[in-house]
Amino acid sequence: MLRYTTYRSIYEGQFQEETHSQASLWNRTVELIKSRGVGKLILILLIVVLGCTGAFSVFAGGLEKPTAEKNIIVQPGDSLWSIAAAHKPKKMDTRVYISSIREVNELKGPDIQAGDVLSLPLW
Repeated sequence: MLRYTTYRSIYEGQFQEETHSQASLWNRTVELIKSRGVGKLILILLIVVLGCTGAFSVFAGGLEKPTAEKNIIVQPGDSLWSIAAAHKPKKMDTRVYISSIREVNELKGPDIQAGDVLSLPLW
């Protein structure tokens, strides 16, 4: 059995050259960003994107509390969707109104039965 070996990797030189070229590519990229104002442009775009995100989250707040409730009796063939579409405020999304109906009536799922009494929130 051999005690010592004279093994030398055939990839040693290539790996060092690639590492050097990758580092110089990174350095050139950093220099380009610093020298040509590209960094300023990226910073401005980042500020605009973050500002728009903040503006959208401000307007994405929940609805105000309903002012009153109206009781209806579920008829055969009725679904939460049909009831919500018939009774929701004009500018409200039907899905949002269904969610508020489920919350007011403490419904766990979309299932309702004929003869059930539902409270519909009014704004």
